[in-house]
Amino acid sequence: MVKKIIAEEVKDKIILGGAKTFDKVLYFYLSLDRNYLLYSNSSVALLNHPEVKKPLTLSSKGVSFFLQSGVVPTPHTIYKEIFNLSIGDYVVIYSKNGSFELEFFHEFPYPNFRRIKGKKADLDHILFLLVQSILKKIDPSREIFLFQSVGKDSNTILLALAEAGLKDQTTCLTLALPGSRKDESKLASEIAKKLGFKHAKLFLPERMTSIEINIFDKYFSSIPFPCADGNLLGYPMYQLQIDFSGSNLLDGSGNDYYFGHVPRPVEYRRQKIYPKFKFLRSFGEVLPSGNTIYKLARSRCEMVGFIGITLADLLKFYPQAEPVYPYWFAEDEKRKDWDYFDLKADVWVTHAEFGNVIRKVSNFTDAFGVNLVLPWADEALADYVGSLDEVEVFDRKNFRNKLPLRRLLFERLGIDSDKIGKFSYDFPTFYLLEMMKHKVREEVLNCKLWEKKGIERFWKTLEEKAKKNKIWQRIYVRLFLISAFINHNKYLNLKVF
Repeated sequence: MVKKIIAEEVKDKIILGGAKTFDKVLYFYLSLDRNYLLYSNSSVALLNHPEVKKPLTLSSKGVSFFLQSGVVPTPHTIYKEIFNLSIGDYVVIYSKNGSFELEFFHEFPYPNFRRIKGKKADLDHILFLLVQSILKKIDPSREIFLFQSVGKDSNTILLALAEAGLKDQTTCLTLALPGSRKDESKLASEIAKKLGFKHAKLFLPERMTSIEINIFDKYFSSIPFPCADGNLLGYPMYQLQIDFSGSNLLDGSGNDYYFGHVPRPVEYRRQKIYPKFKFLRSFGEVLPSGNTIYKLARSRCEMVGFIGITLADLLKFYPQAEPVYPYWFAEDEKRKDWDYFDLKADVWVTHAEFGNVIRKVSNFTDAFGVNLVLPWADEALADYVGSLDEVEVFDRKNFRNKLPLRRLLFERLGIDSDKIGKFSYDFPTFYLLEMMKHKVREEVLNCKLWEKKGIERFWKTLEEKAKKNKIWQRIYVRLFLISAFINHNKYLNLKVF
């Protein structure tokens, strides 16, 4: 559903936003004359609305952040006219002389200091709330698929599906990576079958054909927003193996921030040291990507996982590029007294979880007409877990997260999460793109946004350095993703409508 607000009819301020879970995030369109505003929980419903004037305008701010940080910080998007409100984001809307003025603010809903001392975790209640969340969101007349890993989130959802009596219509899916030590498919299959669920393995193609290339083109034409997470390239490949159209697709993302987002030990140590070198950042930005000064001189907010091309390299082929580090430094200042566990949870969920982790799957479900079900995106569940005593949900000293889920899976399924360890979903994005490097090169070099001679020179450097360097591989992937999006996307190209 899309709602409309007309400036002339607004007598007092209106406040929108304040989502505590991902099923309540908002997207809105501000007309060019600023006299009306459309908003919706559905990005596709909003973008396809007849009063949203197409083609939309590409935002230089959005492009700059996408390539330099790997996210476009909310409330901004890749389009100038479209805004989004993530977890804890608000907008105050005023009407002045028949046009809108907007004021944004942010409040993280689940800081650890608000937890209730001594409040114990009731495992049965957590599972009950998860079951209720699934039953509210699922269409029981449709087939159900669950993206299953060996992790805590998806396997707790598996327990909830069993409790809900949905075994017979559910198929669990895991990407198989033959020969990789991070292949989770065998163990995930064993867990699924232990509970009586069907399980199927998904595979990536051994080589790229016109079939795969064509579905990529269709995909980039249809998705509402670009996404810097290369995992999104897997979903069109899965669609070629299983037709998900019209089904329910369950994904286990979207709960770290209210369970307490536990950083890696090395990250926690670095965030105490690296920001002391922020005064060197301007020097790091004029050097080639991946330089040591740039890596060291990052803000705490960037330490949660934001790094990419330097401004100097980006300006070589995109003269409109804007520096992004002043924004992150300002965000640091707002959180200068914050504990890093809270900072990590807040900054990650607002920008990366929303803009990459959730978006990689929501782009797929939007493009292929699938009912996306995010069981952990439930306010009653988030409020309950977010109120538990800190010692009940994570171990700060030993960097152990989601203690209730560890207990639940061990007691119900005999799964020892400590023994399994963290696989960290491993999708071979760079390898996949190397299989179609002629297509990648074509998309990047033919993108009209880039200065032609500049991108040709930079591409030669990028291709060579990406063979060995992970940061340059990240730049390679992002440059393809944003170029393909700009080249094909129907919301930017009027001829598609």
